[in-house]
Amino acid sequence: MSAIEIRGLFKSFGPVRAVDDVSFTVEAGTITGYLGPNGAGKTTTLRCLLGLVRADHGTALVNGKRYADLVHPLSEVGAVLEATNFHPGRTALNHLKVLCTAAGLPPERAAEALEQVGLNDVMDKRVLGFSLGMRQRLALATALIGHPKVFILDEPANGLDPAGIQWLRGFLRHLAHEMGAAVLVSSHVLSEVEQTVDNVVIIARGRMIRQGSLRELTDGDGDAPIRVRTATPDVLAPALEAAGGVLLPTQDGLLRVSGLPAERIGEIVLEERVVLTELVQERSDLQRVFLELTGEGS
Repeated sequence: MSAIEIRGLFKSFGPVRAVDDVSFTVEAGTITGYLGPNGAGKTTTLRCLLGLVRADHGTALVNGKRYADLVHPLSEVGAVLEATNFHPGRTALNHLKVLCTAAGLPPERAAEALEQVGLNDVMDKRVLGFSLGMRQRLALATALIGHPKVFILDEPANGLDPAGIQWLRGFLRHLAHEMGAAVLVSSHVLSEVEQTVDNVVIIARGRMIRQGSLRELTDGDGDAPIRVRTATPDVLAPALEAAGGVLLPTQDGLLRVSGLPAERIGEIVLEERVVLTELVQERSDLQRVFLELTGEGS
């Protein structure tokens, strides 16, 4: 059973189809990035998953159940959809203690969660004076109080400075790869997602465009050019072309070769007795793949 399972999900608001037959799963111990342009349907999907919006068709389950059917939801799911839902007059500690009381959790869990997100020095300050980044950390602390093993996070890096983003990256990896949690995170910060997630789901205009592991999406089908660097490119280049390789334009003596697998290039290098300093298959970065798939780059 998958920690998160979304199957055939549809949701319309009047004539607008916000989510159109979306299906994917998130497994324990992994981080899945849920990506799409603004208005693609990401937040609507997450709201359906958390029971905040009723889907028209399809299922959205956490640990095999609808969120509304979970007996102790805060102990199973930690969710952050926005970092503004705080009473400005309450302190961070008081805010979490109220949640602990409502959920039947021990009150000391409030201070522990604040320490986990680096807010222990400001736990007695009122939320009114918090920056957006501090509010984001407080929202994450709210998600942590029940020790859940499923996390659903909508733009958790919003408002964080570079040091905070680096901290978040390590924190999410700790939750998934060391604690075994399933993490579903939506984001538009593609460069950061690429350094954090294991799997990617891309939607546009409410419909699924692509899903798979990050490596599958950025490595493609193995047809990406191969970078070959040698001190004697004038010797190697003709041999590669004679074997069917296509040399792409480049500079500084670097050869970019398509049409030949790395193994064959290695054989030719040995035959020609040249010395290599680089032999690497290029990868597409996630932003390029995202723009190509969603059409946002056109």
